[in-house]
Amino acid sequence: MKKKCKKCDAELYQAEDVKSFCLLCLAKEIEERDQEDEVSGTWRILEPKTKPVTLRLSELDLARAKTRARKLGKPYQTLLKEVIHQALSRS
Repeated sequence: MKKKCKKCDAELYQAEDVKSFCLLCLAKEIEERDQEDEVSGTWRILEPKTKPVTLRLSELDLARAKTRARKLGKPYQTLLKEVIHQALSRS
């Protein structure tokens, strides 16, 4: 039987180095913290030529990306592409 969150009754997850956690409650906490931070900067639009890839991300990073993308009003995959492009352009 899977464990449930006491706050929202969602399924709990368990990482190797962390006790059980609720992904929904964690995302809500991150979103509340993000409301305190100002999102600034110019996001450069990438050229339309792309290639599909598979990338494994931690659930926490994915939740943060989705939260931030929602605040910016864009799909989270687009946000991730822009962040990766920006980071690689600095090199």
